[in-house]
Amino acid sequence: MMIFKSAIKTTGILAVAATLALTGCSSTGTSSSNPPSAETAAKPEAKKKQVPARAYRNLSHVKRTGEVYLMRGLLNVFSRGMDTLAGRMRARGFDAISFNHADWRPFADDIIARSKKKQVSYPIIIMGHSLGGNEAPKMANYLAAHGVKTSLVVAFDPTEPQVVGKNIGSVVNYYLPNGRNTFARTSGFKGKLQNITVDHIPDIKHVNVEKNTRLQNQSIAHAMRITRKVSNKKIAKNRRALHVSG
Repeated sequence: MMIFKSAIKTTGILAVAATLALTGCSSTGTSSSNPPSAETAAKPEAKKKQVPARAYRNLSHVKRTGEVYLMRGLLNVFSRGMDTLAGRMRARGFDAISFNHADWRPFADDIIARSKKKQVSYPIIIMGHSLGGNEAPKMANYLAAHGVKTSLVVAFDPTEPQVVGKNIGSVVNYYLPNGRNTFARTSGFKGKLQNITVDHIPDIKHVNVEKNTRLQNQSIAHAMRITRKVSNKKIAKNRRALHVSG
């Protein structure tokens, strides 16, 4: 009987998680229609999960400038298209890595620390789906507040309104309209902001928007335009191998 009750409880939890993902949940449990200020957007939540640093990155495949950070959404279950996109970008020679949306702070701090030693390969590119789409501009704003420019931000159907400020280049938000998931610019933003509705694409949903080949191709093409081919030896010389795990 105890085993049966436990199974029911576990099933119920999974069902709730799936429902949250399907309806589009926010990282704070709210869905305010008012975007935060630039100052608020640049400040991560105090209790963000911290992940340990470890040297594990193999840069032997890297043939292009830039660093690409791709964020998954809820529970690391419903955003596996970000893993696919990261793999496709690595195959093109990008230094690309995917991780959970809650873990961006250590990556950002690592970038900031390396920027002071001139060990960052620019441009910085950040992408995210769902809750990861919420965090992508936050990470960019945080980097900007510490003097690091993000050249491209791509969001796949975020769940809340966000803002982008100074020291950020192009911002593309592919979204399914729900009245609360567009991005806005704040003072200091001099880049290009595009909120692009994708509800016209057949069979597209919140849980598969980041898996759409057309949108992935557009994102890769954009990244290709703002990066260039470079010697792997040059990249390895300017980069340390210490990164954080996702």
